[in-house]
Amino acid sequence: MLNNLDVKIFYLINKSCANPVFDILMPWASNMGSGASIFIVAVILLLFKKKECRIAGIFLLAGLTVSYYLTDSLKDIIARPRPFMVLPDVNVLENAKNFSFPSTHATQSFMAATVLSRFFRRYVLFFGLAAIVAFSRVYMGVHYVSDVAAGAFLGTSIGYIFILTNTWSSVNIVK
Repeated sequence: MLNNLDVKIFYLINKSCANPVFDILMPWASNMGSGASIFIVAVILLLFKKKECRIAGIFLLAGLTVSYYLTDSLKDIIARPRPFMVLPDVNVLENAKNFSFPSTHATQSFMAATVLSRFFRRYVLFFGLAAIVAFSRVYMGVHYVSDVAAGAFLGTSIGYIFILTNTWSSVNIVK
């Protein structure tokens, strides 16, 4: 039943929302949540003199590493095929080759949203951008909604763990 609901919501986003404007915007939005884009943001933050910016950059780099290896391992263990590989009539805007669950883009963008929100207090902006990234992955035909929901949970958890670790440490890098 849950799989059936996942497929129905997938088609609602992938087919019913399909339009030429989204066909242009969604790959761009997806790229915004890629590890490479977040890496660039982290490096830029490391260049600032303000201590909080540098710490945010360090957390982003560490979070990217954890996110990548965690999602890569889970994808191999779970081995869920991508929607365009098993469903008929999918609007495909990206041809990914590995497995689907969980979404690495969603994991990394929600991890970044959690970390950046902690340091810059722009929750709606950062989590809104992460939600757009997650939506784009379904729209582009490479993930089910459950893939990006799991990624959002994992990413938020990873970011929160870094924040809690800093809060509880005796060194407490950021006050």
